[in-house]
Amino acid sequence: MNTKKRAVIGRKITTTNLDELITKNSGNNIVERSPISERDIEWERVEIESLDVLNKCTKSIYNKRSFEDLSLASVLDIYHSIKSTGGNTEAVRAELVDGKYEILGGLRRAYTVSLLPDTKLTLVVAKDLTEEERAHFALVMDEYSEPSYMDKARSISELKNKLEKRNGMELTGTKLCEILGMKKSNVYYALSFSNIPNDIIKLFPALKFISTPFLRELVKHNKDNYLDNLAIHFKAIKTSPLTGKESKEELLEINEFLEKESKKLQRDILNRIKSDKAQDETVYNGKFKELIKSNVSGVKFTTTKNGVNISIDESKVSPDILEMLLTSFNS
Repeated sequence: MNTKKRAVIGRKITTTNLDELITKNSGNNIVERSPISERDIEWERVEIESLDVLNKCTKSIYNKRSFEDLSLASVLDIYHSIKSTGGNTEAVRAELVDGKYEILGGLRRAYTVSLLPDTKLTLVVAKDLTEEERAHFALVMDEYSEPSYMDKARSISELKNKLEKRNGMELTGTKLCEILGMKKSNVYYALSFSNIPNDIIKLFPALKFISTPFLRELVKHNKDNYLDNLAIHFKAIKTSPLTGKESKEELLEINEFLEKESKKLQRDILNRIKSDKAQDETVYNGKFKELIKSNVSGVKFTTTKNGVNISIDESKVSPDILEMLLTSFNS
């Protein structure tokens, strides 16, 4: 008879503080019921030294945060608490795969510990999770600080590529939404954000400082290689090294400063784009230059340096002009 003491967590994982339960449990293992299949999943408590974090830990492909893009600026809000306690008080959740801890939730905590030599990373680790369980746990486990849209963009693109390579077939948008538990529109936005040149993204101290409206504006202009050389006109925002003696309030001030500078940089970039586009429109000197001066009801001309875009509102154009336009275009 198995007399091993168990702590069991029900299906509603999003309403249960697993970290609190693990902290109170004096043993190394905890058992949780799978939210997918009702089977028991055993999590083992593990501690690793700061210097081993980046060697032993990697990110689960289902985790929506970008590990490679984390920086000191990404973790200023939790840096002080982890430093003062000698490690993370809320365990990082991971799965042991091929000798590596694939982090499902808690990448920022893991990265912060890696920055602090005298700290340890506490994890709770499972083995042999199903794909559905991995996706579910990654979805509900990063609740303290929601990954930014750019985090999601990088991670969703990476997930799509890896799953397609693994399965040998293209992954549809619908299936990707199902795996991630996200709306289709949000997934497609994220995939479009992942195509923004990295030189622009690297101008910012952390992905969390890049706003979604700014990314959407960039996507509108991500054609004809326009964005490829945009970053050279701007200076990247740098985070000064810490002395290690900063108070929590001082770290928050640094964070606020970086946020303010990032907002200014976004405005400057958008103003540059607006200026470039306005210049493109004014330099047009083609064959239609006289025609666009005319005020034809229902016809709108938009110039670029290479030509003219014509939009027609049929309800406002006179029948004679509409017929003439149709004849011209069909001939």
